[in-house]
Amino acid sequence: MLATIGTGQFIGSCVEDLIWVGVGVYVVWFWPRRVRRDVQAGTMSDEQGRAKLKKFNPRIGYLIAIFGLVRLADEFSKYYL
Repeated sequence: MLATIGTGQFIGSCVEDLIWVGVGVYVVWFWPRRVRRDVQAGTMSDEQGRAKLKKFNPRIGYLIAIFGLVRLADEFSKYYL
């Protein structure tokens, strides 16, 4: 059932899922580095940096990225199976 959903809807859904993956990668990889850079630059103290990372744990980014990948796989299964 190759054409169960429209191509435009399929592409739009894939873009949305890739945004979820991108957010997850940002939270895991880039956000802690940004906090560390701010601590090293002296714009925030070490305690403030630890509190910021403790308030929103970067490991949640793994769940967000996995969520996006699962949704992407689900979309592919709808379109190609």
